[in-house]
Amino acid sequence: MGRPLTPEEIDALLAVPGQAVVSQAADAGAPARAYNFRRPDRVSKEQLHALHMLHERFGRNVSTSLSAYLRTLTEVTMETVDQRAYSEFLGSVPDPTAFYAIGVGSFDDPGALEISPSVAFAMVDRLLGGTGRTTPPDRALTEIEQHVLDAVVRLLLDSLSEAWRSVLDLTFEVRARDTRPPMLQIAGPNETVLMFAFAIKVGEAKGTLHLCLPASVVESTGTHFAQAWNRQRRKPTAAERAWVGEHLARVPMEVSARLHATVNAQDLLGLEPGDVLSLGIPAHKPIDVHVGDTLKFKGRLAIEAERVGLRIEARASAGAVMEF
Repeated sequence: MGRPLTPEEIDALLAVPGQAVVSQAADAGAPARAYNFRRPDRVSKEQLHALHMLHERFGRNVSTSLSAYLRTLTEVTMETVDQRAYSEFLGSVPDPTAFYAIGVGSFDDPGALEISPSVAFAMVDRLLGGTGRTTPPDRALTEIEQHVLDAVVRLLLDSLSEAWRSVLDLTFEVRARDTRPPMLQIAGPNETVLMFAFAIKVGEAKGTLHLCLPASVVESTGTHFAQAWNRQRRKPTAAERAWVGEHLARVPMEVSARLHATVNAQDLLGLEPGDVLSLGIPAHKPIDVHVGDTLKFKGRLAIEAERVGLRIEARASAGAVMEF
């Protein structure tokens, strides 16, 4: 830490609002850093890092829950966590949107949850029996649509409570909702809040999920928050690894051998049943073997019991060029 300010420097700071005081240490060559007294940093970098890891876990868990609830592939990915003034948080969300005031345990200050309209309308459409692929209308959610979306929000908050339970016993619940974010009184414009941004994908619909929590939630715990997170991040036991491996071993994976070639459009259009198309690929050339969309192996064509197959010859390491 730097040396404490002298009474003269404090008087000068109070006499000239908004103007930084450069100490003698800075004149001597020590690095100086601008500090915004209107928006002080109330959460340390260590705590922000712990928050980022905690909400990454929340994103993974809630992705599974939402996929089962909406009956379509849903992905929630943690992007950023930052401390900002509440007015900046309001400026980052659309209007109208799906906006909720949420209670945060025993804290008096509420938080906020926002789901972008593109994803909110897709969720409502899925819950009402649709495909979720319709273009979102250029309007606010109706009262009925908000009631339908409430069930998704409760699921999100249950998963959030579960994620936080490992470090702090908090229960999140809906207090109010509106389609106009400024209509809900969450915090003062200059009040420091924690802002979490998630990318969310429901089927083919993509959007954002924003979570806003009062800084007092972490600030009141001091260093306990980061310490609790570090304590619970233990390595899995041998029995836990064996359990995960046993269950993953039963997951079906799509494996495909892919040949890459270029064919003229004229030759492609002229193909008829019985034609043989030359791909221009030597028989000895290695073939890419993908698991899902990831290149995992290199192999060669082989014949086994009069059936054409593929013999795996090597693993394809990331970024490596394999020669045979």
